[in-house]
Amino acid sequence: MSMEPEPRDQAPELLAVVDGWRGAHPLARLRESLLAHQREGKLKRRRDVLAEAMVGRHLLAAGCDVAFEVPTPAGRTCDFRVDGGEQVFYLHVKRLAGRVRDRTLTISSRLRVLEQVRRPCTASIRWRPDADDTAMMRLVSEAERFLLRASIGDELIVREQPGGPEIGGVRIIGPGEGTRVTLVIGLPEGLGDAVPRVRRLMERAEAQFMPRAVNVVLLGVEVPADRELVREALLGSHEERWDAFPPRGRRVAVGRAADGFWSGSRHAESRVAGWFVFEPERPLSVELEFRDAPAVDHATRRIIERSLLRRGAGGR
Repeated sequence: MSMEPEPRDQAPELLAVVDGWRGAHPLARLRESLLAHQREGKLKRRRDVLAEAMVGRHLLAAGCDVAFEVPTPAGRTCDFRVDGGEQVFYLHVKRLAGRVRDRTLTISSRLRVLEQVRRPCTASIRWRPDADDTAMMRLVSEAERFLLRASIGDELIVREQPGGPEIGGVRIIGPGEGTRVTLVIGLPEGLGDAVPRVRRLMERAEAQFMPRAVNVVLLGVEVPADRELVREALLGSHEERWDAFPPRGRRVAVGRAADGFWSGSRHAESRVAGWFVFEPERPLSVELEFRDAPAVDHATRRIIERSLLRRGAGGR
């Protein structure tokens, strides 16, 4: 049975590769899982398996020996056992679902003036698409004043009038490069809900860890900017620090709050995590974050990087 891509997936090259994973192929069960979810019409779960297929293709193209759905002593399974030739690690793939991916969405030209505000911060901004010029001017005016004085984590909601319809909102999400504001598009649910969901995915992956082994968690995100969600979930939210000296040219020092998955001694078995944009029609591109303490040994880190950071893997 061949696999035809559904309109939302549009990944004929990946599906053609997966369709060859038959018989004794180490990823044959992954192909069977994808087919089963396609037959049953379970789109969400099918997209989860497509994320695993993206990773599996990438690992094979990197020359790794892999095994799929490896049982653990606790009765769970690891998505992949990866043998890089010198070291072995276990890989767990999760997908952050529910974030809208719209490549046509860009910052409104009426909001670009906010990027001239002299403050080195990153701000998430959202607006109502049908807002007229008067409403957008109100949003720009109030947002400009807010950006000059607000602290990291503060959020502004602008309405047409008190208690009236919302025009848009701005939230300062972290420090920025350079001397001016950097704008990113904020989705309606904002960051408040997404970061806890990333942490829950990390907890689900941790429950599947192979004991006494190196385990790596890879998160597939729908929106490229969501890499910051993963970093915030792992390392903690940005906060202004008044007990430290700011870098030259900055008004305040910025650090990480103690609310990250890796903060302090929490989740000590989790030492490596990464993310990729869930785009099944494109080759996988992974970014990795390694924990400082406890850290993986250099040899294992080298194998993980060699296996996952290779770009443009086509697979077999």
